[in-house]
Amino acid sequence: MSTSSSGVMMHSANGKQQKVEQKVGGPTKMPNSAGTAGPGTAAGIGDKHESWQMELLMERLRSKAKSSHYKSFPEMSKTVRMSLLEKRYALDVVEKSNLQKTLDSMQYCIKVTSRQGLVERLDCLTRQLGLKLSEDTSGLFISSDMFYLEIILDQNGKVQDVKVHHECKMKQQSCSELVSCLQRGDFVDFTTQLEGLASIYQLNAEKKIKLNAFVALQALETDLYNLYSLSTQHFNDIHSLLLKSPLGVVQKRRGGHAMKLSYFVTPYDLLDLEARMMKPLNVDLILSEKIGCSVAVNLEASTANKLQIQPLLVQQGNSPVYSPIEKHNSTSLPATFVLKLNKPMALNVKMFKQIKIITGESSSGIIDFENSSSLIRLIVEYASTGAANNIAKGLFVTLPDQQHCYYMNENKNLEVLYNLHAYKIIN
Repeated sequence: MSTSSSGVMMHSANGKQQKVEQKVGGPTKMPNSAGTAGPGTAAGIGDKHESWQMELLMERLRSKAKSSHYKSFPEMSKTVRMSLLEKRYALDVVEKSNLQKTLDSMQYCIKVTSRQGLVERLDCLTRQLGLKLSEDTSGLFISSDMFYLEIILDQNGKVQDVKVHHECKMKQQSCSELVSCLQRGDFVDFTTQLEGLASIYQLNAEKKIKLNAFVALQALETDLYNLYSLSTQHFNDIHSLLLKSPLGVVQKRRGGHAMKLSYFVTPYDLLDLEARMMKPLNVDLILSEKIGCSVAVNLEASTANKLQIQPLLVQQGNSPVYSPIEKHNSTSLPATFVLKLNKPMALNVKMFKQIKIITGESSSGIIDFENSSSLIRLIVEYASTGAANNIAKGLFVTLPDQQHCYYMNENKNLEVLYNLHAYKIIN
């Protein structure tokens, strides 16, 4: 030991050496008999000990990562599938299903940035929809027994075009709506469109009969849009077109999205809260922002009906004339045309009966009259989306400088039906 200072080497628990410098003549703090430091340094030594152990653990993890090279998710997914194919373990159906659900959930959390990533994602969603995915050098194919999609990719795996081919059509049709949703990575919208295309053929019939399902729906859509074009000549004002014309504002079929008829827009839909002003009502606003009340034109399974397979509307001057349904322009299908509301509606029983007279007796039996309720109560439930179910307590509305409370008085004579999603239209 020198006269100025001395160095004491201490071994810590992790094998590293700690040097404690001590001044001569000063008080020396040595560990007590129990092997612990004094009260002033116990916390500091304990913190350093934990940090050393954490650093040692991280070094081991880093060295292991460098040596093993962690695999990417596609490689891990392939390894799991190969392990399932090997008959080392007897997995029951429940375990295999749970494992597949886990892999699918992980797949939806991964951003698609490559061709292989796109294939993995499409394989996941097509399997859930009961469709088939196949791949070749030019692109991908999503198919069912009635239609298929051809997804054309470039060398970098970017989507260039999507073509839809129905068994009833000779030529493929490019679909910009499907291209757009794939290019922006909106697989939720892509799934919705696939479901819309598949729903057209959900009929209890043979394939040769189901071939006419899309033909019939397309013929009706052609007549509806021609009628809408005539209406725009008579109703130049957007308010008159929306409220007084036979169809309102019509939007053509877009890929798997059905034709849409918008018939009402509330003033609340036109409020711009950020700019504190009303948006001008026009056709582009209704179609682009998806505002207002609307119905979608669909085809659903039912008993056999005579449905058109050719357009029936003929324009004579400025008025529409409809050809009668005959053998050459119609066919028998176990289906019916349906208008499906985009949101539930409180409907008066008397109004429903008037609609039933127009649509025919085939729509009977889909409504339970015993579960009818008062009109006021259902309007409150509809407007509040189910949040206000007890109108006796009053409905509170909070404004920036005021607070209002409204009470609704029920009338037993106002009986209505709620949640009427569709009206059936029989040609």
